[in-house]
Parts: sequence; C-alpha cells; structure tokens
Amino acid sequence: MKDVKDVFAIKNTIVEKFRLYKDKIIEYIKFNIIGTANFAVAQLFYLTLYLVFKINYLIAYTITSVISITASYYLNSRYTFKEKKYSLKKYLLSFLVYIFEYALNLGVILSLVNTFGLSKAIAPIIAPIFSTIPVFFLMRLVIKHTDEKK
Repeated sequence: MKDVKDVFAIKNTIVEKFRLYKDKIIEYIKFNIIGTANFAVAQLFYLTLYLVFKINYLIAYTITSVISITASYYLNSRYTFKEKKYSLKKYLLSFLVYIFEYALNLGVILSLVNTFGLSKAIAPIIAPIFSTIPVFFLMRLVIKHTDEKK
C-alpha cells in the first residue's frame, strides 16, 4: 500500500510543479515555435546568400544573424512574453544576448566545419542546439525584467 501512496505523492508533486511553472513552460514553447520559424527563414536566406550569391559563409551568416535578431526581438516581445512596450534599450540589450548566441554558434560552426569536416551548409543548422536554453532565459530577463527609467 505504501508503494501506491508513493506513486500518488510523486504524481501530485509533478502536477503541482507543472501548475507552478505552467506560464514559463508555455513561454518556452512559444519561444521555440517562434525561434524555429525564424530559424527556418534565416537558414533559407543564409543558403541563398551562400549558395546562390556565393557570399563567404561567415559573412552570409553574419548578415542573416542581424536580420534574424531584429525579427526575434519583435516576435518574442509581442507573442512570447506579451510585452507591448518596445524600447531601444531592450532592443540593444537583446542584441547583446544574440551577440552571445552568435559567438557561441560561430564557435560551434567553426568547430563543426574545421574539426569535424561537416558541410558549411549544414553546420549552422546544428549550432543553435547549444544556445537555445541560455538565450531563452537571457531574452526573458531582457524583455520582462529590464527597468525603464521614466
């Protein structure tokens, strides 16, 4: 009988934790949906610059990143974190977050291409696996918790 009580205790704990963190879980899901859509569009743009226009893969990645960061700030502010006030301060701070992501992803891309011999077209698709979670928390901090002086 004790085993059954333990199972219900664990179930109740999981349900309580879900209720406690439900809003954050939903935000994280939205963040990933927006990020995936933004990423897909960015990759098409990157591949167009790299394969069609023959732009150096690092320059193509940089151009794509600037456009993608701007879209991400707007979409995540509005739809993920439900923030109606946009500000230059938050936009610039979000750029800092994405500079961190850019540097992390660039390091991963260089490593995948130069160390592991992965295709220059495929490496940028794999790189964000390493940055999604820290970027979510940093963007949440920037958008929801950056104090604006009035």
